[in-house]
Amino acid sequence: MQKLNLTGKAKHSKGTEDTMRGLSTVFVDGERVFIDNGAIHGKSELERGVTFVRTLEEVPNPRPVWGFWVTLHRFEGGVQGYYGVMPFLIQLDEDHQKGYKSLAQQVNCMEKAVKGQADLREVPDDVRARLAEFLASVRPELWEHAGPAFREAFGAGGQA
Repeated sequence: MQKLNLTGKAKHSKGTEDTMRGLSTVFVDGERVFIDNGAIHGKSELERGVTFVRTLEEVPNPRPVWGFWVTLHRFEGGVQGYYGVMPFLIQLDEDHQKGYKSLAQQVNCMEKAVKGQADLREVPDDVRARLAEFLASVRPELWEHAGPAFREAFGAGGQA
């Protein structure tokens, strides 16, 4: 399993903004929840070998997979905690090696997460619960010190 890329140490090239240091991608694919930081560059495990088409109608048997941009922040007092979380949806048909995603949505949501926004209103409750359980268990100290907007996003309504 990949680690959450939330250490504050950049692994990106020198030209990459510092804000990308605390960015990771978590996927919820049915019952499976996993980190795949390849999504930051459009090269996640799920995206490899898939031809992405312009419309969802071009995907014969789409299966929804939820992705989440998750960011970390160092808060007052020096403690680190989860900061932003924004969802994006990928529709996949592995049998036909086709998929649909909105690149514009992914980029916009990534930017919002980096800025500390948290909005999970469009995410089904069961997916939100699996994500919360995963994040709380993978780095409990980050969950404990999460920002208020992040915490509120996992409550009723899903928006902070």
